[in-house]
Amino acid sequence: MKKIRLKLEKWAHGGYTLSHHEGHPVFVTGGIPGEEVELEIEKDGKKEWFGRVMEVHEFSPQRIKIDCEAFGECGGCSYRHISYEKELELKLTLLKELFPNFKKQISLISGSPSHYRNNVQWQIVDGNPGFYERFSHDLVESSAKECMNLDPKLQWKNLSNEIKKPKQNINPKSKSNSIQARISLDKVVPYEKENTLFLIKGKTIYAPPNGFFQINQFLIEPWIDRIGSWLSNSEKVLELFCGSGSIGICLNDKIESLLGYESHPKSIQFAKKNASKNGIDHYLYEVKDLYTQKMEPAPKGYPTWIINPPRAGLNPLLLEQMERYKPKKLIYSSCNASTLRRDAIGLEKIGYEIKEIVLVDFFPRTAHYEVLTLFESVQR
Repeated sequence: MKKIRLKLEKWAHGGYTLSHHEGHPVFVTGGIPGEEVELEIEKDGKKEWFGRVMEVHEFSPQRIKIDCEAFGECGGCSYRHISYEKELELKLTLLKELFPNFKKQISLISGSPSHYRNNVQWQIVDGNPGFYERFSHDLVESSAKECMNLDPKLQWKNLSNEIKKPKQNINPKSKSNSIQARISLDKVVPYEKENTLFLIKGKTIYAPPNGFFQINQFLIEPWIDRIGSWLSNSEKVLELFCGSGSIGICLNDKIESLLGYESHPKSIQFAKKNASKNGIDHYLYEVKDLYTQKMEPAPKGYPTWIINPPRAGLNPLLLEQMERYKPKKLIYSSCNASTLRRDAIGLEKIGYEIKEIVLVDFFPRTAHYEVLTLFESVQR
């Protein structure tokens, strides 16, 4: 691997600091602006290079003692070398850069930066557990000692032998495999084989095997509460990408009627069961691939839409239908700030403006975060 010495210039999106070398922008893991460091180049493309800090020659006063032996090699965390307070400040700054025309203060919801994850995917290579190196499928074996992001029940040393059985490998020549586990109330279950039970705001919510659910066990309720703060009483809600129905079900005291769409039949099946188990019999759920299928029959009579899409965000078909049906209020929860920015531009063109933005730090010590945005229809 090539090694170079650089002065780091500024923070960049994605958990990096930015520098330049021989005409290439260099994105650096494990550095702080102002530091002079020696890098190992991990990936050198025709334009962008990526590297990680191997040695610091000039230290920033913001640097703290790193609490994870695998940091820098493991592809998980980006910010274990700065305080959590500094990380939150940085994330707010980077998010604000994406929305320069939003003049209000961006709000913040955060919690404990440790032991927050309620699920895990352990990689198994030649029988050894751990997590992959950044940009590779090479195992960082030291990562199996303890991951500070995981609930203690999910640490490798605490998993039962039954959970540690790898899934069936479809490639018999492969030396690697993985096991996925998730916390179901107070026990650990195999993510791909068993239902998972969550207790949220007094509601029992089941997720199917492989079904998506937010991973930060400390912030699910504050996230839902903030969504609820944007609802009036007796709202009529269209919920897009509704999954197993957790948002609408947990906010049923504010919702008069709800129609939920989701592309995965199993999730819709669970949404119906979850509503029934919680005494809600007036919600409707339908299987619909929102990226390819129009919302027909027309979802009229739902002035508020709650949208929780995958990282891809919205697409032209969805924007076209938003323009057609013109809901008064859009509550958009995004796990990808870049696609949210793109979608905000598209929504502005069809008559919406941002009223509030909230950064929800679902993923402490990593470069990722959730963004809640309230859009309202404006008269043109």
